Amino acid sequence: MPDTRSPRQPQADANRHAVILAGGSGTRLWPLSRNLFPKQLLALGGSQTLLQQTASRILEAFPAENVWVVTGEEHIFEVRSQLRALSSELEGQVLSEPMGRNTLPAILLGLDRVLAARSALGGEEEMRETLVAVFPSDHLVDDQDGWTETLEQGMGLAAQGRFVTFGVPPRKPETGYGYIARGQELGQGAYMAQAFIEKPKLEKALEFVRGGRHYWNSGMFVFRAGEFLDAVQAHTPELWSWWGGRAGKPLALGYGGIPNISVDYGIVEKIAGIAVVEARFGWDDLGNWEAIYRLGKKDKDGNVLQGDVLALDCRDCLLISKGGKLAVVGLTGMIMVQTRDATLACPLTEVQRVKEIVSLLKEQGSPLVESHFTVKRPWGNYSVLEEGPHYKIKRIEVSPGARLSLQMHYHRSEHWVVVSGTALVEIGGEERMLVENQAVDIAKATSHRLANPGKVPLEIIEIQSGPYLEEDDIVRFDDVYGRIKQENS
Repeated sequence: MPDTRSPRQPQADANRHAVILAGGSGTRLWPLSRNLFPKQLLALGGSQTLLQQTASRILEAFPAENVWVVTGEEHIFEVRSQLRALSSELEGQVLSEPMGRNTLPAILLGLDRVLAARSALGGEEEMRETLVAVFPSDHLVDDQDGWTETLEQGMGLAAQGRFVTFGVPPRKPETGYGYIARGQELGQGAYMAQAFIEKPKLEKALEFVRGGRHYWNSGMFVFRAGEFLDAVQAHTPELWSWWGGRAGKPLALGYGGIPNISVDYGIVEKIAGIAVVEARFGWDDLGNWEAIYRLGKKDKDGNVLQGDVLALDCRDCLLISKGGKLAVVGLTGMIMVQTRDATLACPLTEVQRVKEIVSLLKEQGSPLVESHFTVKRPWGNYSVLEEGPHYKIKRIEVSPGARLSLQMHYHRSEHWVVVSGTALVEIGGEERMLVENQAVDIAKATSHRLANPGKVPLEIIEIQSGPYLEEDDIVRFDDVYGRIKQENS
């Protein structure tokens, strides 16, 4: 299991920066992982979420002011909230992509901030020599000391001008991972990378494991900023035009027109002289439910049980309940994952097909792909309790001191009832206070805002009525969270 020690703060070094990639949807862990709350935001390998584990590990090697986190606009408030629990300074280091464009553009967003911070301390040559380490946020790493030792070796090689990646000795013939073939030895467990192989067939993966000269590709990299930008210019001219032609404009302005391209495909597989350092730590990308079962704590019958589960005569199963009692009888080698609004059941041998389920749900336009029963927002959360033609009932919780945007709706009216706490309600420019059991009505096309001025959570029931009740029927006039697009309130 991961090291969960509180991170210490290392000495600042202007020449060393880290970029954490916290985008992605993690569809293979549906129904727990969904687009609006993907696996990096879940606690799957301990009390901390995967993002928090990653950040804690990195804060052992980099000061917070040298760490940048890149995520999607839809995740930025939850990412900031989770990082705030680790470091108030790290909370302010979060960057958002306007839309997902894969890992190479995300790294460039982070690198832009790295170079901006570095430019104040040196000239062009110093910026080019800045060492940058890139880490995914959704992997499980065991052994902090081994990870630090591996990182430091990689940083040393990168300082010599090498592009460095980290390879994990394979434990089994995994067909869902990319592999790195090692070549000439560089010493101390480092080699020249001979080839990159994407997700091989089982026969080839077996050959790789038996041969002992291939690693799993961990997706972690270290490089000097100058070499990285040279590779972008040489191998991805479309991205280079976007990067180099911004003329002082924010990179986000042209984000919609750039290619969707991974760092592996864009440059790593095309440049010469890449070094691979053998990982001295345990690693797993938690890419499917089999990994959650394999790493989980098992009972005497080989079952991994989480939540309110009653298992009778079951063997070697992964049984998880995040909503209600899950009772199972006589299962062997199965997974069952139950949430408030969805249940997944399949053999452990078929976990790779979960992505097919997600694809079918997308085709059907199901909201189960996007969000959970309870949807988190920067001000709190809401749950849809019931809905039908022309009505929807929500439970809304507003955190102490938080407030929603000043907004209106064209197609629906709303009725609010305070269940607990104190509400400050603004309707049509007039404010009033509501306490338990008091209610208020908001007509269509009327500006309104809900706030919690108290020190305990505010809970209300909201009844919506109208011909159109989707979350995009919001016009915002003012918002303390800086949301400018029409989205969930």
